[in-house]
Amino acid sequence: MGNFATGVTVITTTDDQGQPHAMTANSFTSVCLEPPVILLCVAHGTHTYGFVERSGLFGVNILDRDQEDVGAYFAKRPEDRTGDVSVSYSEGHNGIPTLDNSMVFMGCQVVGSHVYGDHTVYMAEVKEIRENNSSVPLLFFRSRWYHPAPE
Repeated sequence: MGNFATGVTVITTTDDQGQPHAMTANSFTSVCLEPPVILLCVAHGTHTYGFVERSGLFGVNILDRDQEDVGAYFAKRPEDRTGDVSVSYSEGHNGIPTLDNSMVFMGCQVVGSHVYGDHTVYMAEVKEIRENNSSVPLLFFRSRWYHPAPE
């Protein structure tokens, strides 16, 4: 699967104390436009899985080409996150944390799920979209980050 280039997203939700929680994910895709539905796969061994299961809400933050440090930070388990990474959040509809400065934010509500192996595949309707001025995404290919040149 490393031969498939993807964009990079950070999935945001809230933990059991109502605080922002995030993880990097590239198992994300569009399903349909009417209504707007996306698909996200989350491993059962992650904190994110439990939080999404309980709330049924999450955000998809598509990272800008200058956010490699953010993508790398949230790709680690929470207990392994070290370093000086500047991250700030705003609050979207339904209290979903929005990662500030992401290229695009989509606030999503789970409408269906399917357990397969050690992951759950979530189908979620997009309830909110926010776009920033950035137009160049961060990419990931063969375990490396790529930063496309601006147009």
